Amino acid sequence: MRFKEKLEKYSSKEIWDEYCGFLDLSMEEYMDIQYRLLKEQIACYSRCGLGQKIMHGEIPSSVEEFRRKVPLTTYEDYAEILLNKRTDMLPGEPVVWLETTWESGNRPQKLAPYTREMLDVYTSNILAAMILSTSEERGKFKVHSGDRALYGLAPLPYATGLFPMLIAPEMDIRFMPSLKEAKNLSFSQQSKRGFSMAMKCGMDQFFGMSSVVYTITQNFEKFTASGSVSLKKLAGVRPNMLYRILKAKYISARDNRPILPKDLFDLKGFVCVGTDTALFKDELEKAWGKRPMEIHGGTEPSCLATETWCKNGLVFFPDNAFYEFIPKEEMLKNEADPSYVPKTYLMDEITANQEYELVLTMFKGGAFMRYRPGDMYRCLRTSSERDGVMLPQFEYIDRVPSVIDIAGFTRITENSIRTVLEMSGLPAGDWFALKEYDGDKRSFVHFYVEVAPDRPEAGFLNEEIIREHFSIYFRHYDHDYKDLKRLLGVEPLAVTILPQGILQRFEKRFGYPMRKINPSMQDVIDLKHLLEESDQTGGSAYDSPE
Repeated sequence: MRFKEKLEKYSSKEIWDEYCGFLDLSMEEYMDIQYRLLKEQIACYSRCGLGQKIMHGEIPSSVEEFRRKVPLTTYEDYAEILLNKRTDMLPGEPVVWLETTWESGNRPQKLAPYTREMLDVYTSNILAAMILSTSEERGKFKVHSGDRALYGLAPLPYATGLFPMLIAPEMDIRFMPSLKEAKNLSFSQQSKRGFSMAMKCGMDQFFGMSSVVYTITQNFEKFTASGSVSLKKLAGVRPNMLYRILKAKYISARDNRPILPKDLFDLKGFVCVGTDTALFKDELEKAWGKRPMEIHGGTEPSCLATETWCKNGLVFFPDNAFYEFIPKEEMLKNEADPSYVPKTYLMDEITANQEYELVLTMFKGGAFMRYRPGDMYRCLRTSSERDGVMLPQFEYIDRVPSVIDIAGFTRITENSIRTVLEMSGLPAGDWFALKEYDGDKRSFVHFYVEVAPDRPEAGFLNEEIIREHFSIYFRHYDHDYKDLKRLLGVEPLAVTILPQGILQRFEKRFGYPMRKINPSMQDVIDLKHLLEESDQTGGSAYDSPE
């Protein structure tokens, strides 16, 4: 039965219990689901070539044995089979392959297969998220067939492209633009076309990438402030939207403020995805009149987690994957010593206010087992009295420290920076790169670099020249990097030239080298103190014993 028919036939309580009932589970009930589905996946996985490769021929008979004997994995363990689409090696028959960024340039993409059963779970969970996005309290929601939805997420083959593809057969959502039209548009064109349609027809729901929604919101204020919402451009506007526009212009003139999205749209549901949603929530709520609900997932993790009606923390769907968590301290030990095997903890073993790297074993014939997608979460609480949910709630922090994710568009690593430096021919000496945020909370890469003094061009270089030169080669090397400025209007790179030898002196002073990617803030502060001392002493003090 389609979701549309359920809306007509069943009560709100029956629909809520079917799709959002997992929020009523006790921790014990939640773990029972996890254990049962894991055992089913192990049985399925052990019969395929990929499973025999990953599990080294072992067939664990218990969850404890599974965690003890099956190694933690990364995409390198699957690349040869998945990138060549070796379906004969997989635990289930794929019906769709999704794609995402792997590592800029040299390894530009990752592929992930989805079985029919995985898509069924995905559909159920995304409908649950849609219900929750329109809910202000337990059991009550405002989802109706025929709602207009502005869809501002990346299309297939990216994971977010599954949302409309799976929802459309379930109910008559009027996506803007339509799925048929969107197939022939770029992501940028799709977003602009959808917003143009919303201005004429209105919208009930908004699905967007948080960084893009934030940019639309900022540009919306500039757009209305410049007078672009004028009577000359109202041809084809529906009467109810025409009324809203005229009323908004009147309020704007009366109160001497720009027109805000909430003046034009009365959203039932507002869903944001992306790595930086938490940064923008308050400002988006102020502008749109509704707090965005965050959901999380990705190409490998599928539809992973959703917030509740309180919109104050992510709850992981119990039927999507088996979840393990590596404490941050364990992750850092493993990063420093790759031979070290980090400890993992299960959902009922984690503690509040701790940061964890996520580990996944996908259910329903998925390809990934004890897989590290590279995402960090903080456990906010192990249960919530406010919404009566007895399960842990999380916030997404960022990618693991070895990766710089900029607005969910590109992933920059040490290897990608080294490659671009070689391509550019810049006279770079030692360096490191750090993810930072500007005054508008938008992320960028801050590249700290020593200039090699033995190169003749070194004396003519300044930070702006290096930034421009480096950016040219990054845009050539990484097409996702190129999209950042075009779609979001941000400059994703800043450059600071460091005194020659300062990073070597840092290592001598503190006994270890500066991390190339995302060093700790304490190390950055210590480096700044070292620079201040160097200014005062000319640098000689750092070569003397302390």
